[in-house]
Amino acid sequence: MRNVFIAIIFFSFFLVFEIGASSAESELSTDLMQSIEDTNKSLASNVATKDAKAATADAKELTQMFAQVETFFVQKGDAKDAVDLAKKSKDLTIAIVDSVAQNNFEAATDSATTLARTCRTCHTFYKKE
Repeated sequence: MRNVFIAIIFFSFFLVFEIGASSAESELSTDLMQSIEDTNKSLASNVATKDAKAATADAKELTQMFAQVETFFVQKGDAKDAVDLAKKSKDLTIAIVDSVAQNNFEAATDSATTLARTCRTCHTFYKKE
């Protein structure tokens, strides 16, 4: 009987823990989104000042973060537009890395501007104030 009681307590604890974890994962991390915003601002500044090393580092970091956003919305389901916007953002950051590597800061600026617009588009539909 004691083992059954322990099993019930363990199962209850596990169930409560899982419900809490699931609800915590149902939204994108505020820290991640703030990091994206801050890094995107840094990227724009670094592209404008033609700091290739810093712009490349920012763009690569954003590529990884947008991959996380894409994964989140794929797993969430029923958010095709968000998945597409995350993919587009990721592709734009890859294009920025390529443009900077070719010392083509005009193209990098165009991609960075489009990236900012893409972020705003996603926020219009998905950001909770």
